[in-house]
Amino acid sequence: MSEVEQGSPPTSAARATRGRVQRGMFVAVALAVIALSAVAILGFEEARTLVEEAWSWLQRAPAPIFFAVMTLAIMAPLPATAFYVTAGPIYGVPQSLLWIALVLAANALLVHAIGSSVLRPRLEAMVTGRGIRIPRLERPSDQLLFLTVMRVTPGIPYFIQSWAIVLASVDRARFVLISVVVQMFYATGFVVLGRSAFEGRLGGVAFAVAFLVAAGIAARWLHRRLAPDAPDAPEAQSERPR
Repeated sequence: MSEVEQGSPPTSAARATRGRVQRGMFVAVALAVIALSAVAILGFEEARTLVEEAWSWLQRAPAPIFFAVMTLAIMAPLPATAFYVTAGPIYGVPQSLLWIALVLAANALLVHAIGSSVLRPRLEAMVTGRGIRIPRLERPSDQLLFLTVMRVTPGIPYFIQSWAIVLASVDRARFVLISVVVQMFYATGFVVLGRSAFEGRLGGVAFAVAFLVAAGIAARWLHRRLAPDAPDAPEAQSERPR
């Protein structure tokens, strides 16, 4: 390698990657400092108790508050499944599913609005930093295919799916409709699971688990069928954190 090559500045891609790593380390350190400070001030047991009390309060909150928090929470790396499983025992299956459908629709509308705002460059950096390419889709058929494949790709968190779809310029109405329909399959399984476990109904638990397994298998099959034709379709991962 020549001296010029050795002394050449890093590429823009390398600088971007290094910047994302540095920001990620900064956030991780900041969160660690906050957590350690809370533990130092309150003690480990008191800090844990505080978190448990906050979650307990949310569980006792009226349905509008509980599901309003959920609407905002699933825009971030927080698992929707925790809300699904908790909602079932508190509000029952039918009411929970109705609220969750409204939450998913409201969340999709918010994500679409934010993804079209001045925050778009930062969101693009967050998504591409996870190895997901963001295509620019104009044809409705391409939008529908990419949207469906993204929603059934195992291993990609829900909030990352949402941001990636919006940044690909998918139509708002199409985004809301498909997002709600696909996610309601998982929501139904987890809500029934939570309610059945709370009531001690082993048959209901077995049904919910079988339903979720079947939904996962169907999602993987659909991904294998559609991904080859989808523009910049993401690859399936080993797990599907929600």
